[in-house]
Amino acid sequence: MRTRAPRVLIVSAVAILTVIAAGCAPTAAPQSTISSGSASPSSSPSETPETADARVTIDGLSIDEGPLIAYTDHDAVRAALGEVVGPVPEAQGPDAYGFTSYDWDGAVRLNVPESGPAALWIGSDDTPGVVFTVADGIGIGSSRADALAAGAEELPMDDDGDGVNDYLAVGTREVPGTMSLVRPGEVGVQYVMLALDGDTVSKIFGLADDFSDL
Repeated sequence: MRTRAPRVLIVSAVAILTVIAAGCAPTAAPQSTISSGSASPSSSPSETPETADARVTIDGLSIDEGPLIAYTDHDAVRAALGEVVGPVPEAQGPDAYGFTSYDWDGAVRLNVPESGPAALWIGSDDTPGVVFTVADGIGIGSSRADALAAGAEELPMDDDGDGVNDYLAVGTREVPGTMSLVRPGEVGVQYVMLALDGDTVSKIFGLADDFSDL
């Protein structure tokens, strides 16, 4: 099966502060002292930074169950990623196909066309402060079984030739006016695609299809 290549498309750190008070040195004539002042404020444990949940769908991105940020709104989706992943990196391109790419250290990549929806690619869970998920909390590190139980479907794509499919589709829908390149005579479909390393989800493609030939 040929899918459209995601277009040329998180573990909070906890700091623990410990303050140790040293004892007093002995003197020749120790005296008892009573302090009438207010007690020193006790140190409170540092707060754990909240982790954002970024839900990846066919149409766009939703942060913490907020409104959908459509892939067609290039500025908005780029800004949203800048807030939850980190500062927006320098643009790369456009390439020969007209795509401009923004790459967050290989963990997240956004491929923006001259027109139409951008393509989002999640290639690592090394994104402190945000966790990218699809249906029912499925994300990088989830098992094949959990993804299938959440409604994912096997795609007949076996990259390594071991007889086991290496990709799953989530949220499949038909796109009228298109023709599937792998199912002759049938309407093309779009979906969020999960790549598997063995039986573990290793990548998320925010938008893929079976009718584009890029």
